[in-house]
Amino acid sequence: MSGPGMTKLKKIWMWIFIAMFALPEILFSFTLSMVDFLGKNIAPLYVFFIGHQFFIDHPIYLLIANATEWLGVLGLLVISAKANKKILAVLLGIILLWLSIELYFGCVINNMNLVM
Repeated sequence: MSGPGMTKLKKIWMWIFIAMFALPEILFSFTLSMVDFLGKNIAPLYVFFIGHQFFIDHPIYLLIANATEWLGVLGLLVISAKANKKILAVLLGIILLWLSIELYFGCVINNMNLVM
């Protein structure tokens, strides 16, 4: 994604947005925890530190982590669109759509838990 037309400031923002997406995905792996990998669930890294029950007890932290991922991908989408990287922009748009669906269902589940 970094090319000769990118300034140093754009590259810094690109790495910030990559970190905003990658760190929550690596630590909490929201997407991977939903997918069965070869018939076996993958345990996210946070389970070793805070346990399975943490996001059930504190759903606002789940929403904050998902929103951070969403903003990171949105920033990368804007940077790639300005750099005329059409294939990358389409790929990031698909990822943003997937994260939007995750964020929506996270909000719905959070509201259901608050009402009940």
